[in-house]
Amino acid sequence: MQAETVIALLAVASVALVAQAAPQGGMRVVNGETATLGQFPYQVRLTLNVGNGQQALCGGSLLNEEWVLTAGHCVMLAKSVEVHLGAIDFNDNTNDGRLVLESTEFFKHEKYNPLFVANDVALVKLPNKVQFSERVQPVRLPTGQEDFVGQSVVVSGWGLMENGGQVAQELQYATLQVITNKQCQKTFSPLVVRKSTLCAVGEELRSPCNGDSGGPLVLAEDKTLVGVVSFGHAQGCDKGHPAAFARVTAFRDWVKKHTGV
Repeated sequence: MQAETVIALLAVASVALVAQAAPQGGMRVVNGETATLGQFPYQVRLTLNVGNGQQALCGGSLLNEEWVLTAGHCVMLAKSVEVHLGAIDFNDNTNDGRLVLESTEFFKHEKYNPLFVANDVALVKLPNKVQFSERVQPVRLPTGQEDFVGQSVVVSGWGLMENGGQVAQELQYATLQVITNKQCQKTFSPLVVRKSTLCAVGEELRSPCNGDSGGPLVLAEDKTLVGVVSFGHAQGCDKGHPAAFARVTAFRDWVKKHTGV
């Protein structure tokens, strides 16, 4: 495997960069649309304190009243995690009704391997149980072992809007299509695209980007969670390459063991 071909989709920045307004106009890497309030009630935004005055931005999915699923590489260096629920717009810091919780209890998969981006999942436990509402709801989890090849899926997050650019201030989403792992291995090594990996590609350069890590990939039909944003190609998010996700069906037993969900 050539290490330069893979990059985890994590946005690490100073506090100032995370808080900056996104540029007006210009190409969005996900090349999708701005979400409306309540459209993705399971979507979580994670601001991770990684020390030295730096923060990392990731996404996540609400599993139940007290657990969030995200990527293993998101929490690898975290000291604490600020969890935002029911949020869409981060253009201002006024209280818009979102829930903001601070968590110090989180852990990555025991067999997470950063070199091969293997088992790239993690769990964040909320400090107290949250109440569900129209804008805060748990995600639907898959049953069975379907591979979802050819199905339309939706990715969402606040990641970078262009390579080397700034993070989105409003939640973005785009539709992709699941491809076979064999197709995906034409872009990435078989060492990183394994049975527990799911790949998807979008038309018109739609793709998750840095800062979308850990966020949800759901079936367009019924919003069942099938992937956790993991890695993309080091050439950038706007080159038309597939994006790789941790395949949720491969980690259902792990999730249930730790959360009961």
